[in-house]
Amino acid sequence: MASGMMLNPGVVRIMRTFANSMMALMVLLTAHTTMAGDSHGHLAGNSAQSVQLLNASARATRPGMSSSAAYMTIRNGTHEAVQIRSLSSPVARKTELHTTEMNNGMMKMRRVDNLTIKPGDTLELKPGGYHVMLMGLDKPIARNSEVPVTITFSNGDQKSVVAHATDEIKGQHMAH
Repeated sequence: MASGMMLNPGVVRIMRTFANSMMALMVLLTAHTTMAGDSHGHLAGNSAQSVQLLNASARATRPGMSSSAAYMTIRNGTHEAVQIRSLSSPVARKTELHTTEMNNGMMKMRRVDNLTIKPGDTLELKPGGYHVMLMGLDKPIARNSEVPVTITFSNGDQKSVVAHATDEIKGQHMAH
């Protein structure tokens, strides 16, 4: 008999709603997966669209030294240029961005008030170039110790990194 084959109209509506919801969920999941991947097929987390501080190191000091330097790579993963606005570290009374340049045949350091990093660019802070100066140290920075550094950027991002202190920094003889 055909009546056994008919479904209740209410059950049909529920089944249709369920099927439509499942299709909508599949579309959303597909869209999310597509948006989360970058052009190289890597998953792009929050850090891919922000400023990142990577590979940080600091120069260990000897007793009596009142300053040191920290080095790192800064990657601007945002879609806008950012400027370094300020720097700080709890190990130093004063933290500044410096560069090393040749002046009348002598290497000299000078303070840099602002530095712009274009969207997608990477800036390497290293001996002989741009670097973080840690001045007015309360105590020596021991080898293998951790040196926190915080950088505030023009877009409001404030990023912190822990630099690992070492005696051996490639290119160190060029700067400090």
